[in-house]
Amino acid sequence: MYRVLSVATRSNQRGGRMLSVVDLLDAGTLTVYQTAWLLSRVLQGSSWLVGAKPGGAGKTTVMSALLAMAPRGAQVWLANRGSGWQKCKPGDYIVSYELSPGFYDAYIWGQDVARMTELGTAGCRIVSNLHADTLEEARAQIVNECGAREEGFQAFQIFVPLVLKGSRFTFTPVVEQILYVHEGEWRRLDREELDHSTAASPGFSPQEIKIVEFLASCTNRNIRLLEDVREQWLEWCDRFFS
Repeated sequence: MYRVLSVATRSNQRGGRMLSVVDLLDAGTLTVYQTAWLLSRVLQGSSWLVGAKPGGAGKTTVMSALLAMAPRGAQVWLANRGSGWQKCKPGDYIVSYELSPGFYDAYIWGQDVARMTELGTAGCRIVSNLHADTLEEARAQIVNECGAREEGFQAFQIFVPLVLKGSRFTFTPVVEQILYVHEGEWRRLDREELDHSTAASPGFSPQEIKIVEFLASCTNRNIRLLEDVREQWLEWCDRFFS
């Protein structure tokens, strides 16, 4: 097993520093309310899957920025050969850097993807990304090509597709919608819907409002490095959510 930050930073394939959720706010990839919603689910033990068809779109960056906010003491298995990740226990994380047939660090495909999703249905937290722009494309790969059950596909719980805004040379990945499983069905949460949330909005919890305050605090104090944001996050969670 690995530490959260070692898995998050090990995913870096393109050099430079890994971006934090505060960096993603600055870039406009996520809004503050989207981030608060997602971080609340991370605290609650949700799994997630990030998608975008083009390579270099920022899938791993978003996946790892959220992983870096996993609760204190999280046990993380990296889905690479010989790591024993198939022994994951409920509550542990399994992280695959990509669901793909490529022979790279922690890339898995076929029966391994199906096995990962089965562990997700058993209570393990599963985290990955793949080359898919839509939920239907993601399902086609995971269920049709890799042989996972629909229940296993739903074990990811949250699907975050990225849309590239700008030119092909200068673009920003943007999360226009978040899809999530509720009562056995996938539902959609649009960016605008969350952007207009307030403390009085139905369904926007006190926990999420507190997380909005945390993110504003990081921005105001210029705390952006992945390691620093995680440190502040853990201290914040100990204070408000323990």
